[in-house]
Amino acid sequence: MFQKSYLFPFLNVEENIGFGLKMQNMSPEIIRNEVGRMLDIIGLPGIEKRKVGQLSGGEGQRVALARALVTNPKLLMLDEPLSNLDTEVRLNLQTAIRTIQRELGITTIFVTHDLSEAMAMSDRMAILLDGNITAYDKPNVLFHHPPSLSSAKFVGVDLFLEGEASGGWLDAAIGRVKIEDEKKVGRSVYAIRPEHIRIQKEEKENSLKGVIQSCLYRGEVLEYQLKIVDVTMRARLPMPAPIFEHGEQVYVQLPAEHLFEVQG
Repeated sequence: MFQKSYLFPFLNVEENIGFGLKMQNMSPEIIRNEVGRMLDIIGLPGIEKRKVGQLSGGEGQRVALARALVTNPKLLMLDEPLSNLDTEVRLNLQTAIRTIQRELGITTIFVTHDLSEAMAMSDRMAILLDGNITAYDKPNVLFHHPPSLSSAKFVGVDLFLEGEASGGWLDAAIGRVKIEDEKKVGRSVYAIRPEHIRIQKEEKENSLKGVIQSCLYRGEVLEYQLKIVDVTMRARLPMPAPIFEHGEQVYVQLPAEHLFEVQG
């Protein structure tokens, strides 16, 4: 299944879904029953005779999914199937595909460039960069503790602190910060997610002086861009969040429990 449905324009819905079964020389009765079952599964019962040109984008992708499933494959490959759809249709189809996949128990590979979609759709997530799998784990593990610098950047981390670690502290270019691993010694790189960075008006533990550069309202969060020395970073504060002005000097808190080591 691809970005576009690639349904046969000269066949109706029933003929499109049943095409694979017809190629397997199944009887018309079996094809008819299986097509009806698939339409029930994808939530579009009763549209067997509808023409492809009468389908919406979301309906077309559902029919394409039914066509892929009707032959009972051992492996289902979905190559960015939702990328061309409107947000509401896309979210609804994410739920539908996830539900169908679990009910039918088919091993599925879902390809997407959308991080939030990858997180929502997967039991296990692989990060593919330059033709190589750089990380493979449960989505929540990769999101909060990506193993490498490249995979951390892919999942939205943009603050990396490189420095000498000793006695539970890391001496980085932007300042000295506390880390949880008191036994860590030597050159190290630590990172922190923008959701875990805190902005304060007063100095607190593990905080450094910074300057507000911009603020973007993203619905559930306020996303600040800040600068400490010559390092730029993002902080995503859940709403309701304190309002800081452009150019305002603040303290940027990096909680030690949220700092994690990454490999270069």
